[in-house]
Amino acid sequence: MDIRILRYFIAVAEEGNITKAAARLHVSQPALSTQLAALENELGQRLFERGARGIELTEKGLVLKRRADDLVDFAERIESEMKANGGEELEGTVSIGAGETPAFRFVARAAAQLARDNPRLRFSISSGNGEDVLIHLREGVHDLALLVGPGRYEGFDYLTLPYTHRWGLLVSVDSPLAAKKRIVPADTKGIRLISSRQAMGREFFAGWLGFPYSRLDVVATYNLFYNAAMFVEAGLGSAICIDGVVPHEFASRVAFRPFSPALTCDVYLAWRKNAALSPAAAALVETVRVLSSGRQM
Repeated sequence: MDIRILRYFIAVAEEGNITKAAARLHVSQPALSTQLAALENELGQRLFERGARGIELTEKGLVLKRRADDLVDFAERIESEMKANGGEELEGTVSIGAGETPAFRFVARAAAQLARDNPRLRFSISSGNGEDVLIHLREGVHDLALLVGPGRYEGFDYLTLPYTHRWGLLVSVDSPLAAKKRIVPADTKGIRLISSRQAMGREFFAGWLGFPYSRLDVVATYNLFYNAAMFVEAGLGSAICIDGVVPHEFASRVAFRPFSPALTCDVYLAWRKNAALSPAAAALVETVRVLSSGRQM
């Protein structure tokens, strides 16, 4: 299996049509069909099946698509770094995995500052929860990752950003809890909750609650928050979340209420320990360091 064949596979998966994919790739349709058949034979799996809406991925095809996207992106970044002119100007693509947090502004401003002096510098951002972002960082898919704590991350170096999140509940404005200024552990009993998958089972929540997290009535879980806010708006339950992530469009229909005693977590910019960062990624880390030392958001 080589990168060229994976690019072919991705094009067919995205187009859902051999003819359109062949035109996009500037290859003949028979040649593309032959390459796909060879890939299926090599892997011993059916990757495509024909449906009413065109060519669709099988279950194994979906798995390969996710991995192929990462591998092709990684290969393109390597190629870009190797072709860099070696001069003072930064080139290539910096891949950043990030959780949802306003602290990403530090990264955004650092990227904008570097881009002004390095017009060939590019950035790739992938949003996800902490678990997914860490996996991709560990596998080398991402150069850097913005992580919302708590705790330290073994196997990684990191820069702690001057931003602290508070945990609390997002509640509907029609909920009795909206009248409270703070949420205490007793308020979580007997109500339906929507929980971050990253939060589930954490010992620090059990410590705050004073009883096992498993006793909570969790009716839904989420990895990114936007759709969870719709659940709250619709009245499914109240969402355990951090502050600063509620989309503005929900502001009149939901309310964030922090936990009391306060439960907080920090934000980290992380990279693999003992891994040689590309000049562009290293420059981004240093620029974030300088900007965050001024504590400007």
